Amino acid sequence: MRLLMTAFKKPVLLESALHRGIRIYKPENYEFMRNVEIVPLVYSELLSATMYYPVMFGYQDGYVFPFAVVGVNKRNIYLTEEGDWKVKVIPKLCQYYPFGLIKEKEEEYLVVIDEACISDVGEELFDSEGKETEYLSRIKKELTDLAKDLNEAEKFSLEVFQSGYLKSLNLEVETKVGKIQFKNVWMANAEVLSTLQPEKLYYLNSRAYLLILYAQYLSMRNFVLFDLL
Repeated sequence: MRLLMTAFKKPVLLESALHRGIRIYKPENYEFMRNVEIVPLVYSELLSATMYYPVMFGYQDGYVFPFAVVGVNKRNIYLTEEGDWKVKVIPKLCQYYPFGLIKEKEEEYLVVIDEACISDVGEELFDSEGKETEYLSRIKKELTDLAKDLNEAEKFSLEVFQSGYLKSLNLEVETKVGKIQFKNVWMANAEVLSTLQPEKLYYLNSRAYLLILYAQYLSMRNFVLFDLL
Protein backbone atom coordinates (compact mmCIF):
# COMPACT_ATOMS: atom_id res chain seq x y z
CA MET A 1 0.00 0.00 0.00
CA ARG A 2 1.50 3.32 -1.04
CA LEU A 3 1.35 6.10 1.49
CA LEU A 4 2.76 8.78 -0.78
CA MET A 5 0.94 12.02 -1.42
CA THR A 6 0.17 13.08 -4.97
CA ALA A 7 2.70 15.88 -4.40
CA PHE A 8 5.45 13.44 -5.42
CA LYS A 9 6.25 13.98 -9.10
CA LYS A 10 9.12 11.49 -9.60
CA PRO A 11 9.04 9.10 -6.61
CA VAL A 12 11.80 6.48 -6.47
CA LEU A 13 13.17 4.22 -3.75
CA LEU A 14 16.21 5.65 -2.03
CA GLU A 15 19.33 3.63 -2.97
CA SER A 16 22.98 4.43 -2.36
CA ALA A 17 24.05 3.08 -5.77
CA LEU A 18 21.46 5.20 -7.53
CA HIS A 19 21.71 8.38 -5.48
CA ARG A 20 25.40 8.57 -4.63
CA GLY A 21 26.71 12.05 -5.33
CA ILE A 22 23.32 13.68 -5.83
CA ARG A 23 21.88 16.44 -3.69
CA ILE A 24 18.24 16.93 -2.81
CA TYR A 25 16.58 20.24 -2.08
CA LYS A 26 13.96 20.59 0.66
CA PRO A 27 11.40 23.25 -0.37
CA GLU A 28 11.22 26.37 1.79
CA ASN A 29 7.41 26.48 1.70
CA TYR A 30 4.46 24.23 0.79
CA GLU A 31 4.00 25.23 -2.83
CA PHE A 32 4.53 21.57 -3.73
CA MET A 33 1.16 20.87 -2.05
CA ARG A 34 -0.71 23.32 -4.30
CA ASN A 35 -2.70 20.65 -6.21
CA VAL A 36 -3.08 18.08 -3.43
CA GLU A 37 -6.60 17.25 -2.20
CA ILE A 38 -6.06 14.59 0.49
CA VAL A 39 -3.21 13.74 2.87
CA PRO A 40 -2.85 10.48 4.88
CA LEU A 41 -2.57 11.05 8.63
CA VAL A 42 -0.47 9.45 11.34
CA TYR A 43 -1.93 8.38 14.66
CA SER A 44 -0.43 11.10 16.86
CA GLU A 45 -2.00 13.89 14.80
CA LEU A 46 -5.52 12.52 14.42
CA LEU A 47 -7.08 14.58 17.20
CA SER A 48 -5.41 17.84 16.25
CA ALA A 49 -6.21 17.31 12.56
CA THR A 50 -9.94 17.05 13.32
CA MET A 51 -9.84 20.64 14.58
CA TYR A 52 -9.04 22.04 11.13
CA TYR A 53 -9.80 19.44 8.45
CA PRO A 54 -12.56 17.06 7.44
CA VAL A 55 -11.07 13.70 8.42
CA MET A 56 -12.27 10.39 6.95
CA PHE A 57 -11.11 6.82 6.45
CA GLY A 58 -10.23 5.21 3.15
CA TYR A 59 -10.40 1.49 2.41
CA GLN A 60 -8.37 -0.28 -0.25
CA ASP A 61 -7.27 -3.90 -0.62
CA GLY A 62 -7.97 -4.67 3.03
CA TYR A 63 -6.06 -1.62 4.21
CA VAL A 64 -7.84 1.10 6.21
CA PHE A 65 -6.22 4.52 6.62
CA PRO A 66 -7.23 7.95 7.95
CA PHE A 67 -6.82 11.03 5.78
CA ALA A 68 -7.46 14.76 5.87
CA VAL A 69 -9.25 16.57 3.06
CA VAL A 70 -7.27 19.70 2.18
CA GLY A 71 -8.65 20.69 -1.21
CA VAL A 72 -11.05 20.31 -4.08
CA ASN A 73 -10.59 20.16 -7.86
CA LYS A 74 -6.80 20.00 -7.48
CA ARG A 75 -6.73 23.15 -5.38
CA ASN A 76 -5.43 23.08 -1.83
CA ILE A 77 -7.51 25.64 0.05
CA TYR A 78 -5.17 25.61 3.05
CA LEU A 79 -2.36 27.36 1.15
CA THR A 80 -1.77 31.07 0.78
CA GLU A 81 -0.71 32.52 -2.58
CA GLU A 82 2.85 32.53 -1.21
CA GLY A 83 2.76 28.80 -0.44
CA ASP A 84 2.41 29.11 3.32
CA TRP A 85 -0.03 26.97 5.33
CA LYS A 86 -3.04 28.87 6.66
CA VAL A 87 -3.64 26.86 9.87
CA LYS A 88 -1.33 25.75 12.66
CA VAL A 89 -1.72 21.98 12.25
CA ILE A 90 0.16 20.87 9.14
CA PRO A 91 -0.10 17.13 8.29
CA LYS A 92 3.20 15.47 9.17
CA LEU A 93 3.71 13.77 5.83
CA CYS A 94 3.87 17.23 4.24
CA GLN A 95 6.65 18.25 6.60
CA TYR A 96 8.98 15.46 5.49
CA TYR A 97 8.73 16.05 1.75
CA PRO A 98 10.69 15.35 -0.49
CA PHE A 99 11.11 12.20 1.61
CA GLY A 100 8.30 9.71 1.98
CA LEU A 101 7.54 6.12 2.96
CA ILE A 102 6.12 3.10 1.17
CA LYS A 103 4.92 0.16 3.21
CA GLU A 104 6.53 -3.04 1.93
CA LYS A 105 4.98 -5.47 4.41
CA GLU A 106 3.77 -5.51 8.01
CA GLU A 107 5.60 -2.83 10.00
CA GLU A 108 8.29 -2.49 7.31
CA TYR A 109 8.66 0.69 5.28
CA LEU A 110 10.98 1.80 2.50
CA VAL A 111 12.26 5.35 2.06
CA VAL A 112 11.27 7.20 -1.10
CA ILE A 113 12.52 10.50 -2.46
CA ASP A 114 11.07 12.79 -5.08
CA GLU A 115 13.72 13.13 -7.77
CA ALA A 116 11.98 16.32 -8.87
CA CYS A 117 13.81 17.93 -5.93
CA ILE A 118 17.32 16.94 -6.99
CA SER A 119 19.36 20.13 -7.09
CA ASP A 120 22.95 21.38 -7.00
CA VAL A 121 22.10 23.51 -3.97
CA GLY A 122 20.55 20.67 -1.96
CA GLU A 123 21.88 18.36 0.75
CA GLU A 124 24.08 15.41 -0.16
CA LEU A 125 22.59 12.01 0.74
CA PHE A 126 25.57 9.66 0.30
CA ASP A 127 29.28 10.32 0.25
CA SER A 128 31.67 9.17 -2.48
CA GLU A 129 31.91 5.72 -0.85
CA GLY A 130 28.16 5.29 -0.77
CA LYS A 131 27.83 5.80 2.99
CA GLU A 132 24.95 7.83 4.40
CA THR A 133 25.72 11.44 5.19
CA GLU A 134 24.94 12.87 8.61
CA TYR A 135 22.01 14.70 7.03
CA LEU A 136 20.46 11.52 5.64
CA SER A 137 21.05 9.60 8.88
CA ARG A 138 19.10 12.27 10.76
CA ILE A 139 16.28 12.20 8.22
CA LYS A 140 16.05 8.40 8.36
CA LYS A 141 15.86 8.47 12.15
CA GLU A 142 12.94 10.88 11.92
CA LEU A 143 11.31 8.72 9.23
CA THR A 144 11.62 5.68 11.52
CA ASP A 145 9.49 7.49 14.10
CA LEU A 146 7.09 8.53 11.35
CA ALA A 147 6.76 4.91 10.19
CA LYS A 148 5.82 3.82 13.71
CA ASP A 149 3.20 6.58 13.80
CA LEU A 150 1.79 5.50 10.43
CA ASN A 151 1.65 1.92 11.64
CA GLU A 152 -0.28 2.97 14.75
CA ALA A 153 -2.77 4.80 12.54
CA GLU A 154 -3.22 1.65 10.46
CA LYS A 155 -3.76 -0.56 13.52
CA PHE A 156 -6.29 1.86 15.00
CA SER A 157 -8.17 2.23 11.71
CA LEU A 158 -8.30 -1.49 11.04
CA GLU A 159 -9.48 -2.29 14.56
CA VAL A 160 -12.36 0.20 14.57
CA PHE A 161 -13.28 -0.86 11.04
CA GLN A 162 -13.40 -4.56 11.89
CA SER A 163 -15.31 -3.82 15.11
CA GLY A 164 -18.08 -2.13 13.14
CA TYR A 165 -17.46 1.35 14.56
CA LEU A 166 -17.25 2.89 11.08
CA LYS A 167 -19.92 3.25 8.43
CA SER A 168 -19.63 3.55 4.66
CA LEU A 169 -20.32 6.92 3.15
CA ASN A 170 -20.90 8.29 -0.34
CA LEU A 171 -20.68 12.03 0.04
CA GLU A 172 -21.17 15.08 -2.14
CA VAL A 173 -20.36 18.53 -0.75
CA GLU A 174 -20.93 21.87 -2.47
CA THR A 175 -18.38 24.58 -1.70
CA LYS A 176 -17.55 27.96 -3.18
CA VAL A 177 -14.45 26.47 -4.77
CA GLY A 178 -16.28 23.52 -6.30
CA LYS A 179 -18.11 20.28 -5.67
CA ILE A 180 -16.44 17.46 -3.74
CA GLN A 181 -17.53 13.85 -4.26
CA PHE A 182 -16.36 10.91 -2.18
CA LYS A 183 -17.15 7.26 -2.79
CA ASN A 184 -16.38 4.31 -0.56
CA VAL A 185 -15.09 6.41 2.32
CA TRP A 186 -15.80 5.70 5.97
CA MET A 187 -16.60 7.71 9.08
CA ALA A 188 -17.40 7.03 12.73
CA ASN A 189 -20.79 5.41 13.27
CA ALA A 190 -22.20 7.54 16.10
CA GLU A 191 -25.35 5.41 16.32
CA VAL A 192 -23.35 2.25 17.03
CA LEU A 193 -21.03 4.02 19.46
CA SER A 194 -23.98 5.32 21.48
CA THR A 195 -25.26 1.77 22.12
CA LEU A 196 -22.01 0.11 23.19
CA GLN A 197 -21.84 -1.88 26.40
CA PRO A 198 -19.90 -0.34 29.34
CA GLU A 199 -16.96 -2.75 29.02
CA LYS A 200 -16.47 -1.84 25.36
CA LEU A 201 -16.77 1.86 26.15
CA TYR A 202 -14.17 1.46 28.87
CA TYR A 203 -11.79 -0.21 26.45
CA LEU A 204 -12.25 2.49 23.80
CA ASN A 205 -11.83 5.21 26.41
CA SER A 206 -8.68 3.64 27.84
CA ARG A 207 -7.09 3.64 24.36
CA ALA A 208 -8.39 7.16 23.54
CA TYR A 209 -10.15 5.57 20.55
CA LEU A 210 -13.58 6.83 21.55
CA LEU A 211 -12.38 10.43 21.69
CA ILE A 212 -10.78 10.13 18.26
CA LEU A 213 -13.88 8.54 16.73
CA TYR A 214 -16.22 11.27 17.96
CA ALA A 215 -13.72 13.95 16.96
CA GLN A 216 -13.60 12.44 13.46
CA TYR A 217 -17.39 12.40 13.33
CA LEU A 218 -17.55 16.08 14.26
CA SER A 219 -14.73 17.02 11.87
CA MET A 220 -17.11 16.70 8.94
CA ARG A 221 -18.28 20.20 9.93
CA ASN A 222 -14.92 21.51 8.77
CA PHE A 223 -16.09 21.51 5.16
CA VAL A 224 -17.47 24.98 6.01
CA LEU A 225 -13.84 26.15 6.14
CA PHE A 226 -13.63 25.59 2.39
CA ASP A 227 -15.91 28.62 2.05
CA LEU A 228 -14.10 30.69 4.69
CA LEU A 229 -10.37 30.19 4.13
